[in-house]
Amino acid sequence: MSYSLLGLFLTVFIDLLGFGIIIPILPNYVISLGANTVITGIIAGSFSLMNFIMTSGMGQLSDKIGRRPVLLLTVLMNGISYLILAFSNSIWLVLISRIIAGIGSSNISVAQAYIADVTPPENRTKRMGLLGMAFGLGFILGPPIGGFLKSIDETHGIKYVGLFTAFLCFLNLMMIFFFLSESNQNPNKSLVISFKPVQNIKRFIFLPEVKNYLWYGFIFISAFSIFQVLSTIYWKEHCYLNDSQIGIFFGFIGVISILWQSIGLKFLLRYINEYKIILISSLMMSFALLTLIFINHNTVYPWIFLILFCISMGNGLINPSVTSLLSQNAPVGEGGALLGVFQSLNSLARTIAPVIGGFLYDVNFSYPFILSFLIMLGSVTFILKFKKTRK
Repeated sequence: MSYSLLGLFLTVFIDLLGFGIIIPILPNYVISLGANTVITGIIAGSFSLMNFIMTSGMGQLSDKIGRRPVLLLTVLMNGISYLILAFSNSIWLVLISRIIAGIGSSNISVAQAYIADVTPPENRTKRMGLLGMAFGLGFILGPPIGGFLKSIDETHGIKYVGLFTAFLCFLNLMMIFFFLSESNQNPNKSLVISFKPVQNIKRFIFLPEVKNYLWYGFIFISAFSIFQVLSTIYWKEHCYLNDSQIGIFFGFIGVISILWQSIGLKFLLRYINEYKIILISSLMMSFALLTLIFINHNTVYPWIFLILFCISMGNGLINPSVTSLLSQNAPVGEGGALLGVFQSLNSLARTIAPVIGGFLYDVNFSYPFILSFLIMLGSVTFILKFKKTRK
């Protein structure tokens, strides 16, 4: 692997590692600062909101001024955000940290554009797979690392989390500065940058060929995001788990999800089509989300691993299957734009769902998981409208 590609790999890996590190610890840390679960949901969703607003604009900015400056700027922002987190002693500082991190982590499209610049068309799929690997490793390694670092010191552990992740970001910054050359040899200086993701969503969200896939994806990500944020609080308050144990749980989800995505999906497609895979996975995931409310400190082991296996299976199978169906049904010449809208809707779901889940958790701890169960069960109505693409 060249230094340039290694730098890109590390950029995406550290983006996702930082996100993964935060997953098991952020909600409970914000609660410890005096926030309720609604505020916790807002802080968790702020990262995705910035992703939603900034991603397309960052790609355009890299078309205008070059890939390298944008990557340097965004990685620097990530490093600063984790330094702020390390010394955050108030809810506002945590919120500012997550907003800056959300802007900085909107550089995935820039990394993809860099690979497209330097790679012949016949090798792009393989090279893009490196980014997929970086995503996977970030989600697998991030939560256990975050949980371990936080558990070193229950009161001041956030400092270790922030400093460790900031160090990785600044190390990555140095690699980009010294080893990453500019790939965009013809920047479009006259390009007008637009941060208007809603315009593209409007183009596709009511298009008959693809609307059901888009709405289903929004529902699926909403249910998973509610689980992702509120389960950490539930496990600590009702199952008496520590940050390290919660981190291991999310690492387990990452491993199982990637195994299903990389191996299990290929095996299942030999016998059933994407439509049936999504249907079965949705039903399994919906009931797994519901059973979470029956877990307490006396029953958490071993049942939690069976529940998380089912949720991980859904996470690993549903997203690539829906993405595949979307690409197969995209209007001619607009596949890239449609998949961009799909990712924007996913970010929007990750912004809204934790806030709703947080409000419900304040009413009754079981309500967010019941809502996740109901909307996943209700998503079957969209699945039944899917166009079957395989016999």
